[in-house]
Amino acid sequence: MEKTKVTKDRATKTFIMERVFDASLDRVWKAWTTDEINQWWGPRGWETTTKHMDFTPGGYWLYGMKCVDENQGEWFGQESWGKSIYEEIEAPKKIVYTDYFSDGDGKINEDMPPSTTSLEFFEEDGKTRVVSTSVFTTEEGFDQVIEMGMEEGASQTWDRLADLLKKD
Repeated sequence: MEKTKVTKDRATKTFIMERVFDASLDRVWKAWTTDEINQWWGPRGWETTTKHMDFTPGGYWLYGMKCVDENQGEWFGQESWGKSIYEEIEAPKKIVYTDYFSDGDGKINEDMPPSTTSLEFFEEDGKTRVVSTSVFTTEEGFDQVIEMGMEEGASQTWDRLADLLKKD
């Protein structure tokens, strides 16, 4: 299985992920932009629920992740909420959004670092290359999410997307 390439640059506060998925551009776009995202978003052992999704510029996605894997010890039963506010959508090529930690009502957690992410989708011989570039506002915020396990969680999330796409 293709692995996700990750590049971290503290100086520019940038976290980049890149991977080729064995599916068409339209298929990968659909997985990112519909309720289907609930089937693969989040690390292994976590389930995602969408509370609100308005996939338009200025709209937002409010989602919760819950650890349902008892083998994850202290994480079992924990919940994490996020709010992604869409800034730019160029179907099926690009999505730009700002991602925040929030509560279940969408109130942004000011103590946690936001990031602005640009997702780009490229069709390559029937497959789709996805490049995700997330920029944090401070080096401290960048460090905080790296220490929280962003690389591992995000890589597992993309593994789950690849698994879903194989089922087609």
